[in-house]
Amino acid sequence: RGLETVDIVDIDQLRTVSHRAKMLTRDENIVQVEIAVQYQVSNAQDYLFQVRDPDTTLREATESALREVIGAIPMDEFLSGGRGAIVQQTKVLTQSILDQYRTGLILTSVNLQDPQPPEEVQGAFEDAIKAREDAVRYKNQAEAVALDIVPKARGDATRMREAANAYRERVIAQAEGETSRFLQTLQSHRIRAKVDAI
Repeated sequence: RGLETVDIVDIDQLRTVSHRAKMLTRDENIVQVEIAVQYQVSNAQDYLFQVRDPDTTLREATESALREVIGAIPMDEFLSGGRGAIVQQTKVLTQSILDQYRTGLILTSVNLQDPQPPEEVQGAFEDAIKAREDAVRYKNQAEAVALDIVPKARGDATRMREAANAYRERVIAQAEGETSRFLQTLQSHRIRAKVDAI
């Protein structure tokens, strides 16, 4: 007697699993993370016979990889656009785990939703984001003011330096002219004194 059952696995089917959990960042902040993973069966034999439940293994491997990645970065980095790197690292780590267990699965995409804080701290989280945005705005405004004031101050300094140089040259020329007239007058008095003495 041969085979009793036949399991057919659609290896072209694109499957999706999503997971939502609270995770701890390196600086011990809690964030609510939601991730969606798309995958396909790459090896039907491994998928059917190597692991009891490959889809559950995928879910657990994804959560484990994501916890490792998020746990290695501070919250600011997580919130300020580091999601691309997080997604890539999570995908690589998850695929490595899947390959190690020979699940027969291959990831096609990993999507990380916008991070959210737990509901209990939502207000404080929004305040922190607003403060960060305010800091960036104030810095930009200060730089704009500096870009306006510094060139004007440099121009004023150059004008003042040129005016001071011109004044110095004028005073020196005036003093030299008066000295020359004084010396001429002195010379003419000496000559008169000599003539009167004769």
